[in-house]
Amino acid sequence: MDNRVNSVGFSFTRENLYWVILEEHDDGQVEVKEIEKIPFENTLDYANFLSQTNRNIILNAIHHFKSPSDLDDHKIKLSFDSSLCYISKIPIEPSLELPELKDHLIWEFHQHFYDEDPNNFYISYHPLLQNKDGVIDSVLLLIINRRYIDLFKNIFETRGLNLKLTDIDHFSVEIAIKFAYPELFNSNNFLMSVKPNFLEISFILNGNTFNFRQVTYKSFGDILTFCEKDLRPLTKLMQNKIQKFFVWGEYLKPGFINELNEIMPLEAVEINPFKNFIINKKVLNSPVYRNLYEFAPACGIALRG
Repeated sequence: MDNRVNSVGFSFTRENLYWVILEEHDDGQVEVKEIEKIPFENTLDYANFLSQTNRNIILNAIHHFKSPSDLDDHKIKLSFDSSLCYISKIPIEPSLELPELKDHLIWEFHQHFYDEDPNNFYISYHPLLQNKDGVIDSVLLLIINRRYIDLFKNIFETRGLNLKLTDIDHFSVEIAIKFAYPELFNSNNFLMSVKPNFLEISFILNGNTFNFRQVTYKSFGDILTFCEKDLRPLTKLMQNKIQKFFVWGEYLKPGFINELNEIMPLEAVEINPFKNFIINKKVLNSPVYRNLYEFAPACGIALRG
């Protein structure tokens, strides 16, 4: 962020719209100037995301946003719900340069979506940490329907706002962790995103994404079973060198973190994305200043350049 310039990050789920306004002071400290959580009038229909009904629901929620007067060129950023995205780990040749990598991503797209035109999608990637030989041999393929992003672009434009940057919520949260927990930046941690019927888990090794997977579940008991059978052995294999188990998600049930701490040999914590920031008095007195982990995606995308 540029000094003294507000940075605005939005995120959304099926049920709510979130935004965070941050300002970087001249001394480098970041102030949380505003946070907001606006419940949608009705739950978004993800199966028919481009419907006029969804558009009206989102538009009505965004009308609650009042743009700061000093917002740089009215630019805002959006963290997309990964439920609307396609994410897959793919192998790559270590020797690929960026133009060749882009061509490879298009080739991979055709392997996953045989009859689709790649021009109708945003196709990108998330880097994974080098393997034990110091070579990057895989990345996460990220695919979002271009019309989904255009929907938000058009809605923001009705408010005089320019959508500058998009990301996927799980990876926005990784950024938020790096700023909120700098003491753990170069350590090993788990990050779990809890969605309505699936989990996203990344293993962060020395501050960088090393691995990522999605796991479906039917109950929170299934989540605990997965953690005990799959993640606990990995923790022991690492000889307790994993520091924290970061968790976020709008659908976290009360007491889940305590249950997780009973079975995992490392501390599980709900992410506080504002942990190291100055909190504006308006924010402290806000009725939405609770369950702060829900704001992690919006905060993370706001922190991106």
